Formats: sequence, C-alpha cells, structure tokens
Amino acid sequence: MEIIITGHGNFASGIESTVKLLAGSIKNVKYINFTEGMGKEDLMQDFQKAIESDKHIVFFCDLLGGTPYKKAAVISTKSDKDISVVCGCNVGALLENGLTGIDKFTDSVELANSLIKSTKQEIKLFGMSNHTNATEPLSDGI
Repeated sequence: MEIIITGHGNFASGIESTVKLLAGSIKNVKYINFTEGMGKEDLMQDFQKAIESDKHIVFFCDLLGGTPYKKAAVISTKSDKDISVVCGCNVGALLENGLTGIDKFTDSVELANSLIKSTKQEIKLFGMSNHTNATEPLSDGI
C-alpha cells in the first residue's frame, strides 16, 4: 500500500515538510510536486515511475479538477493496479492514517475512504460560547 501526495506548486513537498516536523517520516508515502515549468507529460512520467513499486496506491491530491488530480484519475482508469484518487484531504488525516500503518488496509478504496473520513472529522470551527454577549470592545482589532 502506498500514498502519493501531489498537487500544484510545492504542495507535496510542503506536506512532506509538515509531516517531518510533526512526526518524522511516514512509511510508504511519496511526494510529487507539479511545479511551474513542468508539463502534463512530465507529471505523468513522475506518476508512472512512482506507481511501479506497489499494486495498491492512493493519490492524495490538492484539489478536485486540477491537473494532478486529472492525471492521477487517468492513471487509475488505465492501470491494472488498485488505484484510488482523493482530493482535499488534510495533514491530520495523513498523519492519522499514516502513523497507524497504511499497510493495514486491504485495498486503495478502504484507505481512501479512511482519509476522507478523517478529514471530515478534523474540520472544525473555532468558537467562543458567549462571544455574542461581549460588552467590552476587544483590543488589538479583535
């Protein structure tokens, strides 16, 4: 089982930097940037090279409909490998699933669904319980 993090600019290496800062490295995760000056074929070649080593792969993309997402989707439909493509997931979901061991999943769909579930659970709105009752103006523009 393998996760390939990809996205526009330095999205992938940014995620990698964050993961390393918080937890070291995560086994079986690769990072592929789609940077300025790269063509779509360059990205496809990087993807093809990255999927050579495993049969079960989840592409973890930055956004729906972007070039990395579309190219990962093309690979998933043309490959005989078990490949799923997700987008919009967050670092917390990667850490939660990666640190508990992505090799525990039996197929890419199971891992993809777990990433999505973790992402949904981590989206929260900060709020103060009585913020509408404040009578004093807050300092520093807050």
